Amino acid sequence: MQLTQRLDEIFDAIQLAISGSLSIKLISSSSLQSILRNLTLHLPEGYELIAGTRTEDIHQYYKLSKVSIVANFHCIKLIIHIPLKSVDHSFTLYKIIILPERISPDKFVQYAIDYPYLAIQVSQHGYIAFTEKDYSKCVTSSITVCPLDSEIINTQRLNCAASLFFQSPNRQQPCKRDLLFNYQQSTMIQHRNVWIYHFPTPRQLTLRCPANEASPPRTQVLVNAVLFNASACHVSTEDLHMYPTLRGSMQTELNTPQKFLPDKVPIFSQHESHQLQELTMPTLQALDSIQSHLATPLHSTDIDSLLHMHQTSRVTNC
Repeated sequence: MQLTQRLDEIFDAIQLAISGSLSIKLISSSSLQSILRNLTLHLPEGYELIAGTRTEDIHQYYKLSKVSIVANFHCIKLIIHIPLKSVDHSFTLYKIIILPERISPDKFVQYAIDYPYLAIQVSQHGYIAFTEKDYSKCVTSSITVCPLDSEIINTQRLNCAASLFFQSPNRQQPCKRDLLFNYQQSTMIQHRNVWIYHFPTPRQLTLRCPANEASPPRTQVLVNAVLFNASACHVSTEDLHMYPTLRGSMQTELNTPQKFLPDKVPIFSQHESHQLQELTMPTLQALDSIQSHLATPLHSTDIDSLLHMHQTSRVTNC
């Protein structure tokens, strides 16, 4: 019975290997660690294993590695493709989340970015811009491995997201900005153990965490913030509720959630602010009379085109 069960496990592991994945039932973590440690002695100069050889990191190779299998009547051989890294091929990957900024009671300004992911080279000499389609090709874990089929752009040539990241003096030039009218949408996004939220008006946010069950829920009025180490907490506002999520089965002491307000990056200049506050839309003027009966739909307009037309109109009138 035990022999039959063991053969079934080996058969399932081989089937998994045929599909390109490595099973712990085929190679144990201790055996894999020994293989990797021996491999590090034969790597070319400047290269190293992507996740090292520490015991607590070995599990990552079961997801990041690719397996090919070669067999005949006498034996089965596994060919394990293990990712390596070098300084030139190591990047820090950022997910870009765009939040609007209020300029008047009914107007917001928001950056329009084409690439929602930005990979910055460790040396900061270059970067890669990823679309959602590009990112879907990556193997994600605590380490993300992506096929290098996109160009590495030199930091002398910055797109919008990169110019904001590097705080370029001319960061507004490559960026398209949208003017939003009557923006009422609240945003709460969870990225791993981080909550990012934005409210168009100040909201009361209540936080209940299992690690502090004896303490009363904490409440604070916020507009924009980033909340760390709160994936196990229940977060709620007047109109939104986010329930806790359990990730994995390891038990550990949770850090106290921290509220963090990032440095404010100006999205418009002072003279643009005055012009934007003076602008009114003909459609909005027509809707003012029925505003108490009907909700005005969200309207988005490209800021740079709007300011150019406004300036041209002023010159013509003079």
